Amino acid sequence: MKQKKMNLIKMSAVGCAAIMGVSAVALPGHSMAFSQPSQNISTPVQNVAPTISGPKIQEQVLTTSSKFLTTNIKVPQLTGMLDTKYQEEMNDIILSHAEKDLAQWEKAAAETAKKAQANHQEFNPYDLYITYNLKSDGTGSPKGVISIEIISEGSEGGTSMPRIDTYNVKNIAEAERVTLPDLLGANYKAKLDADILTKLKEDPDKYFLEEYKGTSEEQTFYIEKGDLVIVFPKYSIAPGYVGSPEFRFSLQDISTTVTKPEVTKPEGATKLDLKKVAKYTNTDGITMVSLRDVVNQLSYDLKWNQTTKTAEVKKGAQWTSVTLGKDSYFFAKMAPKMLGAAPTLQKNMLYVPVQFVSDILQIEVQH
Repeated sequence: MKQKKMNLIKMSAVGCAAIMGVSAVALPGHSMAFSQPSQNISTPVQNVAPTISGPKIQEQVLTTSSKFLTTNIKVPQLTGMLDTKYQEEMNDIILSHAEKDLAQWEKAAAETAKKAQANHQEFNPYDLYITYNLKSDGTGSPKGVISIEIISEGSEGGTSMPRIDTYNVKNIAEAERVTLPDLLGANYKAKLDADILTKLKEDPDKYFLEEYKGTSEEQTFYIEKGDLVIVFPKYSIAPGYVGSPEFRFSLQDISTTVTKPEVTKPEGATKLDLKKVAKYTNTDGITMVSLRDVVNQLSYDLKWNQTTKTAEVKKGAQWTSVTLGKDSYFFAKMAPKMLGAAPTLQKNMLYVPVQFVSDILQIEVQH
């Protein structure tokens, strides 16, 4: 891994379903998010010196020339971070994902409109909305933590599946993504899951208790006014009228500390024999390799989350994940990078660019 630790929260769409390859999230006025009252979290962490002033957002508006799609797209672009390189990378990833969403919805709307015309049927334009909230600029509590929520919603004229993406970043000279272990300690999960389950049981008619499986390693969350807010996708643990369930926990009395990730070299195989994995070359000339074959050869553990379309790759202290359709790859707390191709499915097998092995896992590829 590169030594410079510029870490960025991965674009997460935990637990969301996709509509034509694009997930969406409820916007104000379209569905109601449910938030529980704050609850104290007592896990202590060390204080970190606050930044003098918080960053600002310069809004970038994306439009469409398609007559088959109605849009209202506002993309946040941060300015004023101490780590300008990290800021540039994060802005690029946020913008690129919005542009890809727009392109996919334009294509889908045009194809459906063409079919409707051929069948002499009426076609109502699709809708795509993207907006955002700067939940924390780092000047409040916890000090130095920037938290952005990006809300997307696409509709074919009926009910849409929501998506909420969050970015939580430490605004320091070498910016780092902020994770739940950073905020609550390494052994936070059992207590947090139990606290959320308690809230669900207080109102069992409002939630699908049997669907609650606890928080994930890439759980969506944001920081707002000293609170940690845990977010679940719409329909995942509650009926649609609840919106995207949120659970608040007070962090007003503590601050965050972000420790440098300890990157360890993988044990066992130090080279990937490319001849022993299933592979193909995509239309852009990028070699795609079977993730299952890669992890089996290198003795990694692989866990597939069908709900989020995400594969978690783990070996000892090493951990990363990839999401179907998202060209955004990261390791530990390193800043995500694009490899030129998103993970794809071929004959029910997940494929990733071969650079995932060399650039993300830091394993030499033997051709």
